[in-house]
Amino acid sequence: MLVSAFLFVAVAGMHPQIVAALPRVPLPRPTATALRAITHGNRVAAGIRTGRVLTLALDVVNSAWKPEGDDDPEVPVLAFAEHGQAPLVPGPMIRVPQGTDVALTLRNLSDSAVTIGGLRPRVGSAVDSIQLPARATKTIRFRLDTAGTYFYWGALGTTASTENRLWLDSQLNGALVVDAPGARTDDHILLFSEWFLPYDDPNQPFEAVAVINGKGWPYTERLTLTLGDSTRFRVINASQTFHPIHLHGFYYRVEARGTWSKDAPIAPRMQPMLNTDLLAPSGTLTLAFAPTTPGNWLLHCHFSFHMDETVTLAGSPRDAASTSALERGEHVMSRDGGHHMRGLVVGIQVPPPPGYTPYRASNAREIRLLAQTKRARFGGSMPAYGFVTQADNKAPKGDSVRIPGPVLDLERGKPVRITVVNNLDEPTGVHWHGLEIESFPDGVANWSGVGDHMFKPIAPGDSFVAEFTPPRAGTFPYHSHLNERKQILSGMYGAIIVTDTPRDLAHDHLIVAGGGGPELLPKTESPYALVNGRRAPTLQLTAGETHRLRLVSVHPDWRVSFTLRNDSTTARWRLAGRLAHVEMGPGETADFEFTPVKPGRWLMEVSSVEAGWFVPMEITVVAPKPKRRK
Repeated sequence: MLVSAFLFVAVAGMHPQIVAALPRVPLPRPTATALRAITHGNRVAAGIRTGRVLTLALDVVNSAWKPEGDDDPEVPVLAFAEHGQAPLVPGPMIRVPQGTDVALTLRNLSDSAVTIGGLRPRVGSAVDSIQLPARATKTIRFRLDTAGTYFYWGALGTTASTENRLWLDSQLNGALVVDAPGARTDDHILLFSEWFLPYDDPNQPFEAVAVINGKGWPYTERLTLTLGDSTRFRVINASQTFHPIHLHGFYYRVEARGTWSKDAPIAPRMQPMLNTDLLAPSGTLTLAFAPTTPGNWLLHCHFSFHMDETVTLAGSPRDAASTSALERGEHVMSRDGGHHMRGLVVGIQVPPPPGYTPYRASNAREIRLLAQTKRARFGGSMPAYGFVTQADNKAPKGDSVRIPGPVLDLERGKPVRITVVNNLDEPTGVHWHGLEIESFPDGVANWSGVGDHMFKPIAPGDSFVAEFTPPRAGTFPYHSHLNERKQILSGMYGAIIVTDTPRDLAHDHLIVAGGGGPELLPKTESPYALVNGRRAPTLQLTAGETHRLRLVSVHPDWRVSFTLRNDSTTARWRLAGRLAHVEMGPGETADFEFTPVKPGRWLMEVSSVEAGWFVPMEITVVAPKPKRRK
C-alpha cells in the first residue's frame, strides 16, 4: 500500500519543504477489537422521532474501514455508531424538522478521550463542543431550531477541533440537516472526507485516500437523475482542505453556503449560477439544478490530487521505482495498465428519453486542435505538453506547443466541430470546462456518453471530433481530462471565449494562470506556474478607457489569487465596487471591468500562498492617442 510522499503535500495542502520538516512522532493506535464499518449514502435519518422529539444514542467505537472495494485494503478508524448497531462512515445522519428537540446519549467506547462538536448549531453561536473521556457516557438535550446544512464531528483529545484531525479520528463525521417547514427532503447529501497516515517511521511511505460518503471512486454511489427534474445537492466538506466543486454538463444555482456550525442562505435574486465553486475547509454548499441533457456526467473536486489514481490505497504503486517516478512528477500506470480517476468523484447518470438521438452539428465551423509535446521545455529533460491549432492543410511542426493553448474564440449559438489530434506518445482526452454540451464530447474517458456510445481515450496517433453549439457567452477553460496532474501541469490547458460579436482585442484581455511543469521534479529550473505562458508576463492598457479582464484559473494543484494593485493602493474593478482581488480554484473564471484613470504602472499579482509561488504581471497604462482633427 505504498503512496508517494508527495501526496502529503496534496492532501494536507502543504508545501514540500514543510513536509520534509514534519516531526515523526508515535501515533495512537486502536487497542480494542475493531468492528467493520459500513458506508452509507446519507439517505436514512438516525434515531427515533416521536412528535417533536428525536431520541438518539451515538457511540464512538474502534472500527475497520474499507474506503474502496471489498478486496482492497482495510484501515483503522474511529467511527460513530447508533448504539447496538454497526459503525457507519460517515456517521449516522441526523435529520429533523426545524424546532425538533433532541435527547442524545453519547458513549465513548474507545480508549482515548474524544471531543465532539457540531451537534448544536445555531446562527451566531460560539464553538459548542463536548469533552468525552475514554469509556465515558454523557446525556444532553437541545433543540435544533435553525434550518440548514451542518455536520457534527469528533476528534481525539480534550481540546480538539476539526483542524487537527489526522487519520484515526478522520472519519468521525456525520451529516446534520435541519429542514425548514415545507422543504423538500429528496435531496442528495455528499460528505467529503480524507484519511491520511503521517509516516512516524522513516521507512513508512505516506498513505492517503479521499472519499465521498465513505467511498472513493470508482466505488462511490452512482446517482440516477430524471431528465428535466430539479434536484438539490447538499455538499459537506468535513476535511481540512479546499475543494473546488465542479459539475459537468450543467450550471447549478448556489442556494446557501455555510460551515459546520452556521448556514447562510442566499436570497433567490442573489444566488449565483456556477459550474465550479470553491468550498472551504469545514464548509457546506447547497446547490440546485435541473439535468436538461441525457448522458453520463460527473460532480467532483477539481484539484487533480483529489481525483487522480494516486489518491488510493488499492491502486497505489508497490515498488520503489514507481514511488520514485511519482516523486519526479511522472505518471505511473494503474494495476491494469490504464489511467483511472480515484477519490472525490461522483457519477451522475441521466437516462435518455425514448427515441433520443445524439446531437450532430450542421454547417459547423471546423477547428483542428493538435495535442503535442516539446522536449526540455521546462529545464532538464522535462517536456511540455500542449496544444496548437492547424490553420490550413499544412500541419504545424511536430514539436510546436503553445502554453496556454490557443484561444478558441467561438460565437454563441454557432455550431463548431473541433477535431482533436493526439500527437503525444500517450493517451489523452479534452474537457470543455463549463460548456453545456452533449455528454459524449464532454471528454471523460470511459464515462462520457449515452448507453454504448462512450468516449474512449484518444490513443497516440488517433483523433476525436467534438461537435457542439455553445449556448451562452462567457470565458471557459479547456484542458486534459486524462492523467490530469501530469498533462495539465505540463501545459495542456487553454481558454475558450464565447461572444455574440467579435472581441475588441484592444480592450478585451485574457489572463490565464496554469501549470508550468511538475512541482517536485528535482534539480531543475521548472517555474511550476505560468501566467499567459510566462514567468513575467506584461499587459498594456489605455488610461480613461474601460477594459475587460478575463481571469482563468486552471492550475490543477492549488488555489490561485489575483490582485490588481499599484504602489499605493489596491484597485477597484467593476463588480459591486469590490476590491480587485479574487481567489479561485482550478476551472473557475471571472470577468471584470477596470478603467485606469491615468497613465502609470500597475501590477497583477498572481500567486498561491500554499504552494509558495508568485508570478507578477506588469501592467503599463498609457495615455490615449490624441484624436485627429476633422
